[in-house]
Amino acid sequence: MEEMYMAAGAFTAPISLNQLIKNLVDHSLPAAFQHHTRIVNEVDRELILGPGAEQLLDVLDELLEAVIRNSKEGDIHITADRYRDMVLLQIEERNNYNGYALSFSVGSIEPDAAKIGGHISIEGARKRQATISFSFPGQFAA
Repeated sequence: MEEMYMAAGAFTAPISLNQLIKNLVDHSLPAAFQHHTRIVNEVDRELILGPGAEQLLDVLDELLEAVIRNSKEGDIHITADRYRDMVLLQIEERNNYNGYALSFSVGSIEPDAAKIGGHISIEGARKRQATISFSFPGQFAA
């Protein structure tokens, strides 16, 4: 996955997190279509990622893939906020179908997030609306 973006020159200059998410969503559309899942990218276009942001790519891709894979007629909304020294990306599944499987899949990604100084958590895994939070160091944001 990373090679696709590096080859396209996506990380030779700053890129908005919105654009990065859009690229990942576009790549995931066949799976989303198969699961009858809608994905809405609500990330602010002005949240810019700087040098080293390619380290986020694998975790973001795995998270999106896990949510889609465990969805059925899903309604996924992606948002992000920048705080002083961190960025918080949230993937909200508003039609949570299989919370146990989703929780297990998301938990398996946590070690990858930790390697880059990030953290993943899930709230509401057993409820209709589940929210996966991925916080990562603000150093990746420009």
